[in-house]
Amino acid sequence: MMFSVMFLIITLMNFVDQGLTSPIFSLNEPDKIVFSAPLIHRSSPESPFYDPSYTREHHIRDGVRTSVARSRYFSQLMEFEKGYVAAPLSGWNLLMKFTMGTPGISNYGVFDTGSSFTWVQCRPCIRCYKQGNFTIFSPQNSTSYRQVQCADQKLCSMAPKHSCGSSTTSDPDFPFCVYNISSSYKDTKTSRGVVATETITLSGQNTSMTTGNVVFGCGHDNHDINRNPGVVGLGNLSASLIRQLTISRFSHYVFANKTQIRGIAHFGPGAFTSDPGMTTPLLPNDYGLYYLNLTGISVDGSNVNLPNGIFQQSKDNNGTDIGFIIDSGAPYTMLQAEAFDILAGSIMDVMNDQAPESTSRFELCYSDISNAPEIGFHFNGLDYMLCDANVWVKYYDLYCLAIIRLKETEGKISILGFHQQRNVQIGYDLDNNLLSLVYSGACPDDAVDFLQG
Repeated sequence: MMFSVMFLIITLMNFVDQGLTSPIFSLNEPDKIVFSAPLIHRSSPESPFYDPSYTREHHIRDGVRTSVARSRYFSQLMEFEKGYVAAPLSGWNLLMKFTMGTPGISNYGVFDTGSSFTWVQCRPCIRCYKQGNFTIFSPQNSTSYRQVQCADQKLCSMAPKHSCGSSTTSDPDFPFCVYNISSSYKDTKTSRGVVATETITLSGQNTSMTTGNVVFGCGHDNHDINRNPGVVGLGNLSASLIRQLTISRFSHYVFANKTQIRGIAHFGPGAFTSDPGMTTPLLPNDYGLYYLNLTGISVDGSNVNLPNGIFQQSKDNNGTDIGFIIDSGAPYTMLQAEAFDILAGSIMDVMNDQAPESTSRFELCYSDISNAPEIGFHFNGLDYMLCDANVWVKYYDLYCLAIIRLKETEGKISILGFHQQRNVQIGYDLDNNLLSLVYSGACPDDAVDFLQG
């Protein structure tokens, strides 16, 4: 009953003429073919969530836990379709800064290519949590805010677990579309609210673009122990921000050095390179994820002996999804156990002058990586050779392989994680179903320093 009463109050406070028009675009520099938005690591000093007590060890611990949880989540999406479950996030993730409403108010959301729905916390709150040092969005103060009516099934159906009327509230005449996001993990995250449209502006590097009538979730009942501000969904479903911008190309680039982790997202035709040898196909799927065809892994130029098709997109006898995806929300690369063991064994063969060590977070570590081999991930049409700084992470006094074994109970979706994407322009061309991986320059000269990040 409380939910219904509060939503009726919200309706009265936010009600404006519900007529919806076509998207509105304005570019303040029309000669630019790319517009941008800042990416901020949540734990960096520039972040509204900055906490000086959040150490590198916390960073690594959360990163490992989140990587495992996201792989498990992606492997169970068919089961989750019965009721929308959100991809796990943690205090580790990247935030995208944007402006919402008229007049525009600064906001942040987790930059997530593993989901396709954008939502933020909204006032008035049935339940909200503190989200750093910026204000929770108040739709009643925006002249461009519109709630989506149940009669508009095209927009309503873009929201996860959407429903209307008596199925959501005690009022059978409740006219607006409602969404409901939940989580099956111990880092419980839920968001429930109305489906709405709003004006969003992305600005960065002397560019700016304003888009009207973007469908999003205005969350009035939220819970998240990690206090993420919301999510900017950049998957490949219709609700995704990139699809709503009606732009087929985007990219992101993040540089990490010690505690400084910062980046930029680009949108538009110039955000992608189609140069030969730098692209690989994106594989179709029903979940809006970015599947890739990983054909092999090499160590110092020699392919390791992986079982045929170990990363091939498929399902096992239990209906569990198998494959390999690229994901902005998983901090570390995850590999099926058999592939991890073969890769780790090949590395140990090369580094046989040292005894390998392990930690509670990583299985393969060394005190010295000066003779570490070059690791390559080989995709259909693209050879992705990893810098040492993208392969190893400094953990206390050891250098550890920043790749995690995927246990049988944790799913069968392998992931190219963020640590292996740093200092690389990751480009997506959704019209042609291509992904590009391009280093912005040479590998960092001071790999040891870069490994601190």
